[in-house]
Amino acid sequence: MSYIEKKTEKSYILTIYVKPNSHHQKIEQDGKFLAVSLKSKARRNKANKELLRLLQKKLGINANQIKFLSGLYNEDKIIQIDFMESIDENQIAKRLLE
Repeated sequence: MSYIEKKTEKSYILTIYVKPNSHHQKIEQDGKFLAVSLKSKARRNKANKELLRLLQKKLGINANQIKFLSGLYNEDKIIQIDFMESIDENQIAKRLLE
């Protein structure tokens, strides 16, 4: 899964492409990145906040465990996720794509 890169035993980097203003909220695997459809418009940080809530819900983590490394103001985002316990790429992908 090239959209998930292991940084440390508990920390991973996700490559995400956001599709704001979509009819449905969903996460799909799309080759080298995750395609995330969001209902919110890309205005006043609404889409980023929705993405943050979606990742929290899917991965079972707190907001302070998610860090935007790049892409705060565009559709291509690089996000660091810090887990409290060791986890592997397959478990992360399963949680995201369920």
